[in-house]
This record gives sequence, C-alpha cells and structure tokens, in this order.
Amino acid sequence: MINDEIILELFDENKQPHKYELLDIVRYKDSEYVVLMPKSALFDNEVEIFETKHSKDKSATMYKPVQDNYINYIVFEMFKDKYENEYPGRIKFE
Repeated sequence: MINDEIILELFDENKQPHKYELLDIVRYKDSEYVVLMPKSALFDNEVEIFETKHSKDKSATMYKPVQDNYINYIVFEMFKDKYENEYPGRIKFE
C-alpha cells in the first residue's frame, strides 16, 4: 500500500485553490500526465487527469485538465493496470 501522501494545490481560472492528492505520474506518447484525487468530499472515489507542462528550466509546472476522452481513457487504464490492487474501495475502477 502506498503511504506517502503528496498534496498539490492547484488554482482554477478564478484563482480559487483546489487540493488534490497525487496518485501517479503516467507517460504516454511523449507527454506526461498526473492522476489526481480531489481532496474535496464532493468527488470521493473519483480521479482527475491533468497533462503537465514544465518550464524550460523545470522550475515551474503547469497542470492542464485533459479534455480528450480517449487520452483520459488510456491514461486511466494505464493507472488502473498499475494500481488497481493498491487502492481497494478508494477509487472507482469501472
């Protein structure tokens, strides 16, 4: 079981903060995606997938929600294959 919780605080277009638990980093077709679980009780058991973009000097990272359903599906399946047994009952793997 994974014990170390990494919490990211991301800001939406209205500059409102949202906290997420980082579950995994997935590489697919020369891009990097993060699988995040919102810390809000409203989204219990659901994950969100963001594409990451690093600054040239890697001092900053931008997170962009993935809008492409196919990319969401592929990244989630890769995450599921790797961690389905690590998060029993915590994440919907449907």
